[in-house]
Amino acid sequence: MKIFRLARLARLIRALRFRAFHELKLIVMGVVSGLRVIGWAIVLLLMVVYAIGVVMRNFVGDRQQEFETVLAAMFTCFRCFTDGCTAYDGTSLAARLHLDYGGVFLIGYIFIIMLITVGVFNLIMAVFIENVMSSQFTRKQNEISETALPMEMKIKEHIIRKLGLRRRSFRETSDPKTRSEGMDWVLQAKGRNISREEFATWLQDADFLRVLEEASIDVSGRVGLFDVLDADGGGELSVNELVTGLMSLRGPVTKGDVIGIQLKVRHLVSMIEMAESVAAGESGAIGATGRLADG
Repeated sequence: MKIFRLARLARLIRALRFRAFHELKLIVMGVVSGLRVIGWAIVLLLMVVYAIGVVMRNFVGDRQQEFETVLAAMFTCFRCFTDGCTAYDGTSLAARLHLDYGGVFLIGYIFIIMLITVGVFNLIMAVFIENVMSSQFTRKQNEISETALPMEMKIKEHIIRKLGLRRRSFRETSDPKTRSEGMDWVLQAKGRNISREEFATWLQDADFLRVLEEASIDVSGRVGLFDVLDADGGGELSVNELVTGLMSLRGPVTKGDVIGIQLKVRHLVSMIEMAESVAAGESGAIGATGRLADG
């Protein structure tokens, strides 16, 4: 019976691979990745509750049933932070303590409640969300890296189909790398440039858009996608430009992308400055030669 239950659990886990359960998979993996944060949050909360419970036990434990022991005081403090600060008889515990101890308790109560509910709880939530988002981003980047070759092959195959080229040369092998090289040969040997109008018709094709979405390529800005891919500004897309550009658009923007652009811009600036200095030197030499000729 236990083996049967484990088999059903394994079947349920395998069901998370389907696209329909993608959001559920993200939620489950997010909770799993945040378990460490939750664990340390529980430790921090226990330390705070224990410290406050010890203080309340020493000061009011003799006259208040809810604080008779340290454990009872901790439980009462935890209820005040989460469920509501009520006594065992259902009356307001905070109001009773305020009547018994006056403004000193009121100031301490407000400070502790604000510290825990606004400070500690929000801090725990912020760290948890940051950890989940960071784990999700890392997981997404790893997935993009692992599926780079299959996605590239799928994009190439769709381009070949769109261009109406023959595909026998790479369908005969099952090796992904060899098959990808066969696609490259077909595209380079028989491929042609894609115009703006033709690419616009491709973006109207549901199958092509589905391939782009599977490759984690943002298609919301499809109107300007041609200009993004047209690196040389020639008005047409070569096959190499199209494949390389689409593969570069996979996933979110990373720090490496920003640093890469910054380094390329710096290199271009240095080349321009070098060209300006060479041009200035040549113009100076030409001017000196002209003056000598006049003299």
